[in-house]
Amino acid sequence: MTEPFWMTPKKVRLSDGTEVTLRPEIESDLEATWEMFNSISDNTLEFLPIGFTRERVEGWFKDIDYSKAIPILGFVETTEGTRMISSSSLGFKQSDIYQHRATFGITVHDDYQGKGLGKILTQYMLDIAAERGVKKVELSVVAHNERAIHIYKKMGYEVEGLIKMEHYNPVLGKYCDAYIMGKILE
Repeated sequence: MTEPFWMTPKKVRLSDGTEVTLRPEIESDLEATWEMFNSISDNTLEFLPIGFTRERVEGWFKDIDYSKAIPILGFVETTEGTRMISSSSLGFKQSDIYQHRATFGITVHDDYQGKGLGKILTQYMLDIAAERGVKKVELSVVAHNERAIHIYKKMGYEVEGLIKMEHYNPVLGKYCDAYIMGKILE
């Protein structure tokens, strides 16, 4: 059986010329992952419903199993060395009746937002889902995250529902709504 395309690191170029290497998460990425999530601003955390504690991040590395989830990380080379700047993932349903669906999530560090990486990663993850035989990719997005919703709609996602008071947002100090969006893969 041939290795999936996403196992080979892929280089992409952002709108400002920055080269980003996309590759699957491995155990030795824990510190880089914690560093990225620990340095995200409140402006970005406002759109992420669950906070990033050290314990939560460590949990992602306890049992990396690409049959359950494919986490793809983005790295850039800086004068200080290699830096992780993004994390995206596809989570796969384990029950037979839901195996046609995957859940998508993405975070791009503040320093690299607005340069096209979100769109690149969203398409890359859709390509991975298609290769895996997934028929539908779903996501949840904070209802006031207009920039992300705009990108998702441009890429063929549709709003399937609104969940009122979906989560408590500690940055805003209030409960926030979320849209459930989905894209059927052809």
